[in-house]
Amino acid sequence: MSTINDFMEPYAELEQSVRSLMTELFSETCGMCTACCCRTDICEEATQSAFLYQLLQKQGLASKDMDDRFGWLNNQGCLLEYGKPPICYEYFCDQLLARLPGDNARFAARTLGKLMDYVGKDALGDWHLVEIRNPDDLQKVSVDDLFQRLEESQEAFAVIEQYMQSGRLSGADHEVLSAFAIDDD
Repeated sequence: MSTINDFMEPYAELEQSVRSLMTELFSETCGMCTACCCRTDICEEATQSAFLYQLLQKQGLASKDMDDRFGWLNNQGCLLEYGKPPICYEYFCDQLLARLPGDNARFAARTLGKLMDYVGKDALGDWHLVEIRNPDDLQKVSVDDLFQRLEESQEAFAVIEQYMQSGRLSGADHEVLSAFAIDDD
């Protein structure tokens, strides 16, 4: 039986892949922009979430390392390699979406932004994995369910990455991403 500790490394690997692709797509626009999404109150979730905080510690970071004014943001963007709140990947301002060449690119980017949220969805009842504050509650999570969603997210990531390289999204690829889409509650 898998434990939450077994889950951390593959989660971090997927998040680093998502982060890398998003950086490739949007780093020229985002940079040090604090107009919309990079706010300290969002950054604090990484220190309040039992799961994300453990990921911070794996990077040698702690709550005291977060800037009171800019959170995890520095001149190169977000300091965190992994362990970001999923909202950091989900939000796309109009300027980011306008940079993309068409509907398929916007669809792929929006799906990319939902991957980390999908992985942690309903980890403990209706609670998302990052909403769990008590470290002891992490032991109650169905890690097998998390691994299943992680695998589905990895499959969707592979489709998105291939699309971003080739510029082609086949019908089968579109189905994978459409089946993966999360209803916005």
